[in-house]
Amino acid sequence: ALKLLSPGTYLREGIDYIIQSKAGGLIVLGDTPETLDLTEGGFRINCPYTPTRLYELSKMDGAIILSEDIKRIVRANVTLRTSSTIPSNETGLRHRSADKFAKETEQIVLAVSQSRNTLTLYLKDQHYIFRECSTLLSCANQTMFALTQHLKALQNAGTILNWAELSGDVTLADVVAAIQLCERVRRAEQELDRYRIELGTQAQSLQYVIPELTTEIESGLLIIKDYYHESLRDASEAFEAILGLDVHSLANPSDISEALGYSRDVCNTFEVLKPRGYRMLSQVPRIPFNIVENIVHKFKTLDRVNIAAVGELQAVDGVGKAQASTIKHTLAHMKSTAVQPEVMALSAFE
Repeated sequence: ALKLLSPGTYLREGIDYIIQSKAGGLIVLGDTPETLDLTEGGFRINCPYTPTRLYELSKMDGAIILSEDIKRIVRANVTLRTSSTIPSNETGLRHRSADKFAKETEQIVLAVSQSRNTLTLYLKDQHYIFRECSTLLSCANQTMFALTQHLKALQNAGTILNWAELSGDVTLADVVAAIQLCERVRRAEQELDRYRIELGTQAQSLQYVIPELTTEIESGLLIIKDYYHESLRDASEAFEAILGLDVHSLANPSDISEALGYSRDVCNTFEVLKPRGYRMLSQVPRIPFNIVENIVHKFKTLDRVNIAAVGELQAVDGVGKAQASTIKHTLAHMKSTAVQPEVMALSAFE
């Protein structure tokens, strides 16, 4: 829905004309029979859409109906009929009608406020108020800075976890710290993507994509798969619990630990954890993830994979002699070249 209204789109151009003229407007995107049945009065326009036509028609009272593909202006000056049983927290008549009509028809409804000079999008039970480009760019740049800082910290936490896994000394605190940073990186990237969409052609400065970002996020999410407490919950429950944490809960290591199925007392839990091996094995070149899953299913822990002979690895479905040798060589190389990392000092941002 946001993409339809990004700066530079044909629809946004017409909306901007309305906002710049300090006029109001009510626009429905969709002309299904069910939608049209809930309108009355007005004029049948049925002409090709242009930004100037939208602006001129907005000078009349009532709503404008556009076709779902936004190629035609279907009707103008119509009244939207909504059920009195549909709740709305909006106060202004225009925004209240938009909110209730969006809930009833599940169509996108746009309300341009004449007094506040703002655009609000309604879709089902959601609504979103668009902000000025200057404000969005400022927020986006802050998010980009946060993303780079969190990514550096995640890479450092990953290195610490690599060392701990290869030396057989993983603590719950190591795992929780890495998952926390991975989630911060993932959420910052999602937020940045939303800014890119909402800014449209104004987002040139945000188009740079950090090359290693996707790999780091995927690797970080595998930490959850490596360490969730199998006797208390399954992998999908652990993922759902962690990805569903709000900002405050994500900042609390105890909540992350509980989501994994462990005690909330992270600092006083000294049990050495055994990784299943998803994350480390996914770093082995030319080994598809379905084979990684087969290996983990057979050996259960990374330690057992490390001590397994080439012949034992070959017995796993999908693993040939060359792949078994590659796995053994790569894990041995990781262990022999690993250097104990230093804990990175927190940045001013943190």
